[in-house]
Amino acid sequence: MSTKPRDMDVYEIFNELANIKDRSNKIEWLRDKFYDHTPLHRIVKMNYCNTIISMLPEGEPPFNKGATDGPTPASLWSYLKMFPVIVRSAQSVKMKASQIERVFIEMLEAVEPKEAETVCLAKDRQLESRWDIDVDMFKQAFPQLNIQDTDMPAQKPISLEDKISNMLDRAKELKAKAKEMTTEARQLEKDAKNLMNEGSNDAANG
Repeated sequence: MSTKPRDMDVYEIFNELANIKDRSNKIEWLRDKFYDHTPLHRIVKMNYCNTIISMLPEGEPPFNKGATDGPTPASLWSYLKMFPVIVRSAQSVKMKASQIERVFIEMLEAVEPKEAETVCLAKDRQLESRWDIDVDMFKQAFPQLNIQDTDMPAQKPISLEDKISNMLDRAKELKAKAKEMTTEARQLEKDAKNLMNEGSNDAANG
């Protein structure tokens, strides 16, 4: 059974787009299938629109990409409210750089790894390094997005102080997770030993 357009991840849309050879057909396919695909629209605007300014440093931050046999990855649909946090907005300007990066990493760790990579590429305006796409294609397919792509501003480099702060905050989070997992592991070992003792006692009494 084919996946509904609304349920497709953004990277899947870009991959399918690459299989369509004729440019006019690409535009028509986007317009007809994804006119209401908000995650795709957010990613496209982040990549191309000069009114969208990332609040994050360039590159992919260190994050747990998870195992392929783990829980079913979330969709960017579930994280639309986070986009105003990772770009310049009334909300994000009141937050510390470390807080913004934590929100970003939370989103990256929740979605499919290839989708997380797509978000990182869009953040750095690098989607065209991976897929054969261009801004005019999306302007024609989604005129309602009002993409403004002239005089693209340069990304503001993250300061050394913020970079150090981000790394220390992330280390603290990982240590807290490790401590929690160690406690849980010890409890499981204790419970297992109790069950073993109960089994031995039952056998002896039997």
